[in-house]
Amino acid sequence: MNSKFPFLFKKSVVLFAGGWVFLAVSGLCHGQSASPDWTDIAAADRDLMGNYIGTWYDPPDKSYQKINPTLSAQVINVDVGHYRVRFVQNLDRRAEVYFEGDANLKGERIVYQGDEWSFTVGKDGLNGTGTIYGKTGPFKLERVALSSPTLGKEAPDGAIVLFDGSNFDAWEHQDGRAVTWTLLGDGAMEVPRRAANDNGGPRIGGTIVSKQSFKDVRLHMEFRYPVEPGKKGQGRGNSGLFFQSGKGETVYEVQILNSYGLEGYWNECGALYRLIAPKVNAARPPLQWQTFDVEYRAARFDDEGNAQKNPRITVRLNGVLIHHEQELFHRTQHREEARFRGPPQDPGPIMLQDHSNRLQFRNIWVEELD
Repeated sequence: MNSKFPFLFKKSVVLFAGGWVFLAVSGLCHGQSASPDWTDIAAADRDLMGNYIGTWYDPPDKSYQKINPTLSAQVINVDVGHYRVRFVQNLDRRAEVYFEGDANLKGERIVYQGDEWSFTVGKDGLNGTGTIYGKTGPFKLERVALSSPTLGKEAPDGAIVLFDGSNFDAWEHQDGRAVTWTLLGDGAMEVPRRAANDNGGPRIGGTIVSKQSFKDVRLHMEFRYPVEPGKKGQGRGNSGLFFQSGKGETVYEVQILNSYGLEGYWNECGALYRLIAPKVNAARPPLQWQTFDVEYRAARFDDEGNAQKNPRITVRLNGVLIHHEQELFHRTQHREEARFRGPPQDPGPIMLQDHSNRLQFRNIWVEELD
């Protein structure tokens, strides 16, 4: 962990299970933030929302040792005091959903009472009983924070640091304005609430692009999104990381979205937007710092300028491989008829999208590849 970035968890114990490294946590720590989206956090979102891993207790016939010795769950904020809880065999996989139900906050605990599943979520964990394959047994799960192996990774020798928390010197808005995003005191930047210049004041917000242009790169970036209770779908934690994009256009996007606990579709976090869904949904809960590690290879052309090979991209979200040398067979466009322009020949900036959500970014650097 780079000492530049504060350690994110307290009372942490490193655990090993099923090939994972994860941190058992009692609560998330938060650095100084510039907006209420980050400072006005409900206690249940801070202390109860997130991933849980544990074990089914053996029922009398011992059959659960053969069927499913482990159980995982996700506690997902839906609205103020309202949560969705998903039970699966494993996290970070395309796993069967054993049960999914909506639960409400009662006092300091999230409570669900049903015919086949009943449970509570508190500071002592997620505990209850559930039915799988017609058999019912009790379970006890512990809250964990899955840790990215590249969180806080320092730029290697020769890399180009695009953002180290100290300034916006490497960035500008698409229209050439100086960056108006918020520079925080903890080494991060935050997308501001947009303000137009209708009354003669300065325009605030808008997508930003790197001043330097690139083709083949290896990129590291860290980001996180706020809770945003009541929002859903594309309105929650939305942004995007773009490669080889000109100042007046978008080209190839890796989607950023609060997709925690969702299905991992082609418009959700880690997707090559409206092109290819991630292999698994490795999105983490709101408030937690996450990582993208991306290798992007631009299109190849012959001497006459004809495209011979489309761009390719490899993406790891939080250390999980979600795309491997994936061909980008059309540009990122929401509308299908706008997708089929050929790939760009010239280098282009790295772009971070302002989609009106208050995301934070830090520790951004690239290595140019031969």
